[in-house]
Amino acid sequence: MRLVIYAANAIVLAGIVLSGCAGRPAHPVMVYQHGDETRSCEALKRELELIEENVAQLIPQTDKADKNTKLGVAGIFLLVPFFFMDLSKAEQIEVNALINRYNHLIEIGEINGCGFVREPIPDFHKTDY
Repeated sequence: MRLVIYAANAIVLAGIVLSGCAGRPAHPVMVYQHGDETRSCEALKRELELIEENVAQLIPQTDKADKNTKLGVAGIFLLVPFFFMDLSKAEQIEVNALINRYNHLIEIGEINGCGFVREPIPDFHKTDY
């Protein structure tokens, strides 16, 4: 009976420890922010440029298939590589939130007559997870 209790405790403890190893949580930007409609055209332009830079930095980080495959193969022989696999889609969620914000700011710029020559960006979908 004691052995069953120890085994159950070990399984629960392992589940708790491993639940935090699947990647980081997403921190998406809010698409609609207070004061967006009252921003100047210059402020909108600066934020659009910042979003373009952030998206360009995040898109390469969404390609986790190669890394996870290598870690999965190594995990067959050793248990430790499984702890470094990133199974979350945090970067993809953040990129899509930034793209939605970008498109929202373009709409505000058009409504305010800022004369932006930017096209809305479609949602980003990475399917090779």
